[in-house]
Amino acid sequence: MIAGACAGLAGFFEVAAIHGRANASLAAGYGFTGILVSFLARHNPLAIIPVAIMFGGIAASGGLIQRRMDLPDATVLVLQGFIFVILLASETLYGRFKIFSGERSADRV
Repeated sequence: MIAGACAGLAGFFEVAAIHGRANASLAAGYGFTGILVSFLARHNPLAIIPVAIMFGGIAASGGLIQRRMDLPDATVLVLQGFIFVILLASETLYGRFKIFSGERSADRV
């Protein structure tokens, strides 16, 4: 909670002091990526750092994907969308089926 409050204050002071005002292009797309990072890290503060670095690398590779592979720049957003849908589906299905429960049956041992 303290880390989130510090991040919010840092964002406030950046908008107020450096940019001078907030506009729509300032935080374009960062909310979706932040939610995805938090879900994928399972809200663990220590796991958020490597997951955020991974998604930063994916976002930074968008221009390279566009230049080298002739794919649209939105390919990164599509990949993030696929990751989000798979994450939500796996969280929904976890524990609902016997095969995903993680318990070992007596005949397998």
